[in-house]
Amino acid sequence: MRYLTKLKLSPITHLADARFAAASGIDYMGFCFDTASPDFITPIKAKEIIEWTSGSQTVAEFGKQTLQEIIEISELLNMDMVALNNQILPDELMLIGKPIMKIIDCSELNLSAIEIEFDAYSPFAEAFVLTGNLDIQANKEWLHKICSTHKIIWSVPAEPKQIKEIIETFKPFAINLKAGTEEKTGLKDFDALYNVLEALEVVG
Repeated sequence: MRYLTKLKLSPITHLADARFAAASGIDYMGFCFDTASPDFITPIKAKEIIEWTSGSQTVAEFGKQTLQEIIEISELLNMDMVALNNQILPDELMLIGKPIMKIIDCSELNLSAIEIEFDAYSPFAEAFVLTGNLDIQANKEWLHKICSTHKIIWSVPAEPKQIKEIIETFKPFAINLKAGTEEKTGLKDFDALYNVLEALEVVG
């Protein structure tokens, strides 16, 4: 399967998520190791899921953990990439030994501050995950600019029907999709994700 852009599915919390990602040709699977997040998954459970799947690159997602914790977990699980939502200094990122996705929260920073983050982390980050609330229409010109100058993984909230338009308009490096909601233990609803993937699939 080929899609209009690269895709990241996060958070992976059950084996069903990972199998869906692998079967659908998703490029990246994100596992949240931020203990303060409702999406937190223990490294032991993540290891079990990873061992049963293949095909997608694995991304370890962190919050306020220390540099040492990040290194230990990402090495223990042999993760392909690390996504960081903290203030670890740019030149310390190399100590992690993995390609870095730097998370930028638009809800916490104004555009000038975001530009400073881009400049500081660009030499050390493989890509930037843009998240948080942002008025897409009001910042259309700015979004065009950053998507053309940086590898942007779009995680700004959008309705499923808007995602294809966002890709065609801004051409981000990748789109972050949310894993299906759990209807009951061990059973997830992937209908909405199937519909999104069908709309993004390259025909022919």
